[in-house]
Amino acid sequence: MLDLFKAIGLGLVVLLPLANPLTTVALFLGLAGNMSSAERNRQSLMASVYVFAIMMVAYYAGQLVMDTFGISIPGLRIAGGLIVAFIGFRMLFPQQKAIDSPEAKSKSEELEDEPSANIAFVPLA
Repeated sequence: MLDLFKAIGLGLVVLLPLANPLTTVALFLGLAGNMSSAERNRQSLMASVYVFAIMMVAYYAGQLVMDTFGISIPGLRIAGGLIVAFIGFRMLFPQQKAIDSPEAKSKSEELEDEPSANIAFVPLA
């Protein structure tokens, strides 16, 4: 019986950072501020079902996908570290916009304005 509690506790500790409940609750409260209580309950239930389904698919299909493509856990860790390092270097050394560069000032009639970054998908979805 004690082993069962240890396994459940370990599972919760491992899954807690993946689900990120604190940020999700803050986002949910911000988006569901003008909903009725019944609608908020329905939305939270559906969100819980979706998170459970996504985690189960990732759990069961993840190893199959990794075996199919020959990806190992150390290789996945290295790739994740490289992605984080790349993002960190881009934050340390931001790229100069084409509008601000000297070449663009001399050839401004040839350049069009850059579209602004679309942040709707990444923070919300």
